[in-house]
Amino acid sequence: MTVLVIEHHEEGSLGVVGDTLRDCGIDTQIVWGYRNDPVPDSPNGYTGMILLGGAMSALDDEKHPYFPSLIQLIRRFADEDKPLLGICHGAQMIARAFDAELTLGGPLEFGFHDIAPTEAGTEDPVLGHMKPVQGLFEWHTDHYALPEDAVQLASGRDYPNQGYRIGRATYATQFHFEVDRPLVDSWIAHYMDADDWAPGYKEWLPRQFDQHLEASQSFCREMIRRWLDLRK
Repeated sequence: MTVLVIEHHEEGSLGVVGDTLRDCGIDTQIVWGYRNDPVPDSPNGYTGMILLGGAMSALDDEKHPYFPSLIQLIRRFADEDKPLLGICHGAQMIARAFDAELTLGGPLEFGFHDIAPTEAGTEDPVLGHMKPVQGLFEWHTDHYALPEDAVQLASGRDYPNQGYRIGRATYATQFHFEVDRPLVDSWIAHYMDADDWAPGYKEWLPRQFDQHLEASQSFCREMIRRWLDLRK
């Protein structure tokens, strides 16, 4: 069983998701967008697909020429009712594939934020284990409107559409439930001026990790197991 993974940067960013897939005996095949790896034209042979985060705009086809092919593949996975999961930028790509409006360059949401399930979220087979208030990691400025026929599953204070489902097996989250400390540290290392846009993060972010990381990782492992249960 193989899950197709779309990576948008040079370093792997599956984090706890990757650990959980390995624990479940699931292989992964990675498409590295920055290398211009070819995007498969069909879901055939794949158990599901995971679209990871990225710093680029989900509309920037000029700099990322694999995006149109990826949009088509997203629709193929959804049409064939195969498990599909988008995280942050991946959620924005799914929204784009379903003709939803994207908002670029909004207020920065960074660090652990309180996320709450909607009523539909509490009953959802994949996100239904979310706590009434769950501290989950965010790092984005771009966002999306809910696609038509999407079911909102989670909300936040500053960005309302934190999680949604389309049909039975297409899921998307704005929050990064996959993170561990090394992964976030590697992201921060690429932004040397982090103090300019996240003042004092060297003091408050470690405290947030101490407070929220264990529960976040537990949430991630259970969510991925439930997502894999969508396989037919």
